[in-house]
Amino acid sequence: MVVFTFVICAEPYKFEALDTMLNLGQAILEKGHKILGIFFYGSGVYSAKREINISTSMRDLPKRLENFVNENEMSLSACSTWMNFTGLKSEELIKSACQVGLGGLSEWMAESDKVIVFGPGG
Repeated sequence: MVVFTFVICAEPYKFEALDTMLNLGQAILEKGHKILGIFFYGSGVYSAKREINISTSMRDLPKRLENFVNENEMSLSACSTWMNFTGLKSEELIKSACQVGLGGLSEWMAESDKVIVFGPGG
């Protein structure tokens, strides 16, 4: 079994980073591997936002993310520095997400076999 950590560094509908992560994550889990957690960094913190104004013709990525995390019992963390930069509040995040510093990410990285970063960077 391989243990993964994912880092999302793009807004939910930009570069399809969140879509790609969810699709790859599902395939990884189906192969019997583990995802330790998903860390949102840079503008990626918007991907952890619970409510986004979208039209009915768009896919509901926050709901898809929330379902994926709940069904697979994994951790979600948003970078506290970027939460402050963007003005996002903890209560705006998906229920299972929490606000942590980069120390939390470094702990996950130390416990993981592989870390995959989605998006252009912070």
